Amino acid sequence: MQIKNGMLIEGRNRCGVQITNGPWIASVPEELIKLRCKTSRGFPSWVREAFEVENNSDGRTDYFENDVIRLMPGDPLYDQAEAAIA
Repeated sequence: MQIKNGMLIEGRNRCGVQITNGPWIASVPEELIKLRCKTSRGFPSWVREAFEVENNSDGRTDYFENDVIRLMPGDPLYDQAEAAIA
């Protein structure tokens, strides 16, 4: 799997991602990078099989959050994500 031009790519599979880095608030580690799925459908199964995907949406209060993958140094895509931010 690789990150290129705002896309998460594995073979012929592609998924658009937004890449952001911390810290957003004081308790967030500076080296944290988040990959957010650009579609409201969330990450496809091939991404969910490779990564721990987080989604904190609460349908009862009409709160919606796109799927998120958190990357820290040592994660397989961290260096590629860091390079995509710069």
